[in-house]
This record gives sequence, C-alpha cells and structure tokens, in this order.
Amino acid sequence: MQARVDAGFARELEADAAVLGLRSASELVREGLRLVHKQARELAMAASYDEFYAGKPAPVSKVTAALWPE
Repeated sequence: MQARVDAGFARELEADAAVLGLRSASELVREGLRLVHKQARELAMAASYDEFYAGKPAPVSKVTAALWPE
C-alpha cells in the first residue's frame, strides 16, 4: 500500500511519529492502518448490537441499574 500526502501534512506526521516513538514512515502507516481497522471493528460491533436489539437500547443488568439508577 502507498499513500501520498502533501509536504505540510508529511511534516506533521513526522512530528507525530516522533511523539509516538515510531521510527519510520512504514511504522507510521501501519499504526494508522491499525487505528482504521480498530475503528471499523468497533463500528461493525455497534451496528451488530443495533441490529440485534432492533435499534433499541440494550437491556441493563440489575447490578448496573442499582449502581446507576436513571
């Protein structure tokens, strides 16, 4: 995979990589792709909850209800 970014954004990404301890552009891209993958999995899981519960809130356990009565 390859990505092209403008020079200004590339400089920002190099600074971000240093903060994150990433030593190369490849490490930076891999970390970015991991974050995209994680977000996609979270959104897919949320969609499956919505589908299972038909868009209604998931039921709350008795313990949760006792701790946060709302």
